[in-house]
Amino acid sequence: MKLARIVFTSLTVLSFFAAGSLPACSSEEGGTTGKRITLAVKVAGAPETTQAFTNAMGWNITLSKAVVSTGALYFYDGATIFSRNAPRAPSWRDTFGIKSAFAHPGHYVPGNARGELLAPSSVDLRTETVIGDANGVSGMTRSATFSFQAPPAGPLAGELTPFVAVFEGTATKGAETRIFRAEVDAAEVMNTKNAPAIEGCPFTETDMQSDGTVTVTIKVGLWFDQVELDAVPASTDGKPVLIGAGVTKNGLTRGMKAGLGYQFAYAPSGPP
Repeated sequence: MKLARIVFTSLTVLSFFAAGSLPACSSEEGGTTGKRITLAVKVAGAPETTQAFTNAMGWNITLSKAVVSTGALYFYDGATIFSRNAPRAPSWRDTFGIKSAFAHPGHYVPGNARGELLAPSSVDLRTETVIGDANGVSGMTRSATFSFQAPPAGPLAGELTPFVAVFEGTATKGAETRIFRAEVDAAEVMNTKNAPAIEGCPFTETDMQSDGTVTVTIKVGLWFDQVELDAVPASTDGKPVLIGAGVTKNGLTRGMKAGLGYQFAYAPSGPP
């Protein structure tokens, strides 16, 4: 299977190879390789993006800004295998479908490509945004790749440039209050292939047989679950304090690289 190359303009010259390009299709619906379908793609934050939540470090966090710049997205028929920690007591994270453990893919094999959206986009996770139409091929879909890219021109370019994600919010723990701002660049979310991409994201298993919509839900609560804000100085003027390099920032970027923080799901637009 041919490898698809993506060039990320956010760095000088950075490339990573997708597991496989879309397979050739039969012109007949009954063809063995599937038929071409079009998939509208929309991105939204999980409920905790607009609601207060308490992370594993005991901080009650309310986000006032959560913007990200997406790169190429790929959908595959390969199943995702996630490692899991020992059982724990239920918490708010169960309500939002968040796992305390940063589970990550193990022995993940993407398999055949079922869809791709190559154009970058910038989104406000506090709302639902349609980012474009993906080219797809009918068949079973079980996993996906999400990537970040330097923000394209558009309404959010000024908010993001030169970063791939920006957050602002207020966090409280007991008598402590932190008003913070986090700026994440592509270099901070690189994977082991030196690409700002998260492979092996769960795609709710489905047999895509018609045009439809793929919704990408980003679980911001998981991104912030291990963020310890004690080291961030308290604001003296009510303005957000920038989170610098260190343990706090590392907790956030580790969360952003966890595959379970991205949930893909397909819904048909009509009968197959």
